[in-house]
Amino acid sequence: MKTRKIKSPQKADNGIPVQGVESPATPQPLLKNTRMVTALWYLAAGITFWSFGYTMMRGSDLWWHIATGRLIYESRSLPLVDSWSFTRQGQPWLQHEWLADFIYQIWGNLFGVSSLVYWKWLMVISTFGLLLYTIRRWVKDPLSSYLAVLFGIATATPFLDIRPHLYSLLGFALLLFFGLPKNFPRFLPLLFLVWVNLHGGFFFGLLVLVIILGVEIYKTGLVNNRKPILIFASCVIACFLNPNGLRAFTYPLKYAFDKNSPFAIAIDEWQSPFQAGGIHSLLYPYMIGVFILSGFFILVSKTYRKEKGLPVAELLLGLLTLMMSLTSRRFIPLLAMAQSLVVAPVMAYLFATQWQKVPQFIFPTIATLIGFLWLAPYPHTARAFHYLVAEDNFPVETCNFIETNQLEGKVFAYFNWGGYLHYRTKGRMKVFIDGRADTVFDDQTLIRYSMVQGFRQGWEDIIESSGAQYILFPRNQEGKPLAQLISSGRWRLLYDDAVSVLLVRATEAPLPQIQATGDSAYKRLASGIRNLERQAYAEAEKDLQSALELQADLRLAGYSLVQTQLSAGEKEKARASLNHCQKLFPDSQMLRAYEKLLP
Repeated sequence: MKTRKIKSPQKADNGIPVQGVESPATPQPLLKNTRMVTALWYLAAGITFWSFGYTMMRGSDLWWHIATGRLIYESRSLPLVDSWSFTRQGQPWLQHEWLADFIYQIWGNLFGVSSLVYWKWLMVISTFGLLLYTIRRWVKDPLSSYLAVLFGIATATPFLDIRPHLYSLLGFALLLFFGLPKNFPRFLPLLFLVWVNLHGGFFFGLLVLVIILGVEIYKTGLVNNRKPILIFASCVIACFLNPNGLRAFTYPLKYAFDKNSPFAIAIDEWQSPFQAGGIHSLLYPYMIGVFILSGFFILVSKTYRKEKGLPVAELLLGLLTLMMSLTSRRFIPLLAMAQSLVVAPVMAYLFATQWQKVPQFIFPTIATLIGFLWLAPYPHTARAFHYLVAEDNFPVETCNFIETNQLEGKVFAYFNWGGYLHYRTKGRMKVFIDGRADTVFDDQTLIRYSMVQGFRQGWEDIIESSGAQYILFPRNQEGKPLAQLISSGRWRLLYDDAVSVLLVRATEAPLPQIQATGDSAYKRLASGIRNLERQAYAEAEKDLQSALELQADLRLAGYSLVQTQLSAGEKEKARASLNHCQKLFPDSQMLRAYEKLLP
């Protein structure tokens, strides 16, 4: 094939002249091939990033977020004081995520609550897809960019649940997209105006701008950066347009300066990733090592710095997010994104020449196939919602009983179930404390609750003196302390389901007539669990199978059936039931637990 020299230098996407490039005399086929390869890369990215969107999270935050959005929608106003608890009723409620909650309500109205799983997948794919696009545009090596971002999302995935914090990850990706070329758009203040009302991570976004802008000012001076400075100032001003004013700025810094706060100690996500308990990312220590090695290589390699320059802003962002993640595990996704800015160019510098010897379409094709293999075992519809929010870990059937009998009053509820009660009862059952944590509740309320949850000395007195009319706690408590309350004669059992027990004070007037709940998968699950506990295995198996007939994806029913069949000595049936559960939704933890007991 004949070639020709391009006499005038071309410019790459970043404006750097490319000297003496040779190209085919007929470039159209090559251009078409390049576009096809690029499209294949983004197909691979979309599929593989989607496959990391299946984190199961047994938290309550989503439920009170949905309930808040519904309250805003129905009242046409922002609830700035608490109306859902009996301990802080009428006290200020910091509304720093009200817009995210309202979006949940609108989304649920349009598509159904279960469809929020699509919102999550959209956020995850958009965030890491935009990050890939930004790094690929900068590094010019798609494989290095893809591997660095893939490493990042694999590290971050345990923390990617259905919550408003995903907006801050997307906001970070947008700032990198706009900020790395040092090209702040004039509409950036609008981004922060929305961000400040979506999630408290807007404050981190301002720090990102400070780093990017500060490095640019250091290099080129104040005079050459008047426009970016004005845009940054406008972003700060825009952030004051929120219901909480200055408090929106001080709240994200609270735990940075108060490590002894009871909330910082009690809530797992605010603790160090190296502390026992809570959510952990197995790849996190390796990511720290890879980031440090990449940064060290940049600093010691004169050849690299001569050819590529010193990525000061990228290194500073990596160090900032590293320090944040060491303090609190909730910041691991930010480090996972920031490290790719340093790792990808180093990887490209070391290996891109060798990778270019392989036909362009090979790597994205392999990545696409791997992505399909990773994604294939999981449900790709709204059915995944039940698993991702661990819905069967909440008192679904007990809340059916509460709704059927129109119960209302004060309830000392398990912390993680408070938000679900708001979602189901619209505030009729007022809680002692819930997952809104320090946006509503004070330190003493949390300390008193923690004594009850840990059943430490004096826990009964805290419940008795609280004024609660009901207690809603998990049914399987070590030592059966709730049974002590019943045996004391001061409380009586009102209802229970597969996971919860609802007690009522003995002094409360009995219900005139208890209405039975309608037949449902959760009601049959509760019956199956009761029969399993009393070792009536045949009855338990029948109940659990009928529950699965009504709702095939009822996870707890499936694994309880496995346990029932194992307890009855029917290991072959248990193996078949376990395989069925894994086909509906792969769960490596449950698989490992039961495989030890199966032939």
